[in-house]
Amino acid sequence: MDRRLGERAMTDRFRDAFGDWTPEAVVFDCDGLLLDTESVWERTQSVMLARYGVAEEDTDLDALVGSTLEEAAAAIARAAGREEAAVLVETRDLFLEHLGGEIRVMPGARAVLEATAARVPIACASNSWLEALEDKLERSGLRPLFRAVEAADTVARPKPAPDMYVAAARALGADPGRTLAFEDSATGGRAAVAGGLRLIGVPPAGVALPGAALHLEDLEDPQLLDWIASWPARPAREA
Repeated sequence: MDRRLGERAMTDRFRDAFGDWTPEAVVFDCDGLLLDTESVWERTQSVMLARYGVAEEDTDLDALVGSTLEEAAAAIARAAGREEAAVLVETRDLFLEHLGGEIRVMPGARAVLEATAARVPIACASNSWLEALEDKLERSGLRPLFRAVEAADTVARPKPAPDMYVAAARALGADPGRTLAFEDSATGGRAAVAGGLRLIGVPPAGVALPGAALHLEDLEDPQLLDWIASWPARPAREA
């Protein structure tokens, strides 16, 4: 196949999904999409379960992917028959201990963020609490790219409620319907779609996010950068 035809065919994935539509703003999830913190959480989770003598199959933690730390700690507490507040404090402290040091940026994430921020304003929306989110973004070197951040404690309801995505779009001065979201979890995907945003899913292999206009294997997809480069540059509007 002619190289140009091959490139055009791959770029057409985005045209097929979005037509001539381009976003006025973009909102990114954080954990597992931009930063390799999911592995840190999985290690924390395993330690907590072992500490309380709970088998992983006795919990419903798989259903909590993309949820708040509070929700996950509550699931651990229920499985262990312990008091939720105490487990939350212990889980949060252990997670921060494991998180210490430099945080690894996911492959392709920095390039996508820089390319996107050069065209439209961007925000980060995460079910982390704000202090932890700001810390992760600062230590990863990504924080200066974002015009706004929204977290579990900056809105009335965290994901899967749409509050966070709607708030992020408005903070960027954009209508949610003209805003694009990137998510790797079903919890976050439901939040974005419920908020009226267009969604690109970057989930684990074999997983599909309901309502996503397009799924990518990862953020290193070269055609993603080509599509972003085709957007008209839009200055941030006042919210």
